[in-house]
Amino acid sequence: MDKKSGSVSAIIILTMLLAAIFLTACTEDGNHVTPISDFINSFRSPTEISVPAEAEVQNTAAVSETSQVDENPGTEILTETPEPTQATYTIRLWVPPQFDPEQDIPGGKALAAAIASYTELHPNITVTIRIKATSGDSSVINTLTAANHVAKDTMPSLVLLSRSHMETAVQRGLAQPIATSIFSDSNSWYGYARQAAVLDNTIYGIPVLGDCQVLVYRPAKTGSELTDWKDILTRGLPIGFAPSSSTNLLGTFIYLNQGSKLTNEQGQTYLDQQKLTDTLTFFLTGGQNGAFPPSIAQLVDDGQVWQRFNDNTMSIIVSQFSSFRHYQNPDISVNALPLNEGYTDYPLVSSWNLVMTEDDPALQEETIKFAEYLADININDRFSQEAGYLPARKSGLEAWQEDPQLELVSQISESAVLIPNNQIINKIVPVINSAVTQIIKNQMSPELAAQDAISALN
Repeated sequence: MDKKSGSVSAIIILTMLLAAIFLTACTEDGNHVTPISDFINSFRSPTEISVPAEAEVQNTAAVSETSQVDENPGTEILTETPEPTQATYTIRLWVPPQFDPEQDIPGGKALAAAIASYTELHPNITVTIRIKATSGDSSVINTLTAANHVAKDTMPSLVLLSRSHMETAVQRGLAQPIATSIFSDSNSWYGYARQAAVLDNTIYGIPVLGDCQVLVYRPAKTGSELTDWKDILTRGLPIGFAPSSSTNLLGTFIYLNQGSKLTNEQGQTYLDQQKLTDTLTFFLTGGQNGAFPPSIAQLVDDGQVWQRFNDNTMSIIVSQFSSFRHYQNPDISVNALPLNEGYTDYPLVSSWNLVMTEDDPALQEETIKFAEYLADININDRFSQEAGYLPARKSGLEAWQEDPQLELVSQISESAVLIPNNQIINKIVPVINSAVTQIIKNQMSPELAAQDAISALN
């Protein structure tokens, strides 16, 4: 074969080969003919995924945020996007010494347990605690005031404050209003606690605990339960309290239990002269029977009262319920202070409220959630029982069912009346206590002491 014939033969063979390939690609399947493009695509890299044009719009809509689209419009490559990292927050909590988690005391242990439970549920939250005194130059209010002026970055997120201190914090602009729906079920709150949350028609605190005056005694020394003032005063046993303290509330309790009020119709501080005379006569009668000897006028605070009780100098004292829970042992008992016949309200009950000072909106939200947790109807039941305070919520008191003080706590919580505001208490209580001290020291008659007290008030 010459050179020219060979070239022609090669062209013929190549033509036949291409024809065969074309026929293979265009085989029929019923009425459907496979496009040549599919055949060509079969030679692409196996890592690419072909997307038919008619399905491309639908597939684009279905692509998740974890997919990326290759430069080739017919190709989609799926990649895994990491889960978003949860934001972390630190809640700075200030509490008084009776709630120090590092101390072996009921309030401290209860708070530690509640915080551990919350942070287990919310691992992105850290709660730090600082202990602040309730009085003195370095008191919580003084420290907050100083920090607010010169070191805002040291301010706490949340502070556990008494109702009285909460009121002061609001007046000084230290507290932030709290946006919460926790009070929407008002029937689940004890009345005193629901009222304690609000100042100037604004929620400034979430109440978590309550406290009140009670009668603490040693049954081995006093005999049967002490439930009636007439019986108690005639036993000839000294009753310890601190009449010389400007904050002791026993005299004011007895005055209110006479059916009187601390304000007149205009809302001004007020003392009824006859009711106050009756109150002072109560202390005179008790003194004549040995219940209020002149020596108790030397007692100026609750610590001294408990010292007398613990060294067996006295077998009956008036103290806070929380103090009884702190010192309680099998040898001592507790009763509610007796109420006069016909009266059911238990006056002068105080509250402990979680007050927000945080001004960062993001952290405010987390701070409020933590405060709401401690006031949750079930959590609060256990928290109050372990801490040794009155509950703020009506939970059925399941945590108290095996507690010897179940009946007492239920009785007082239901009838509790919140202590009046600072303006009233700070003006009334010292005046009444001064009159009571004069009676105990036998320095004046009830009638004259009552007159002097009203003159001092006005």
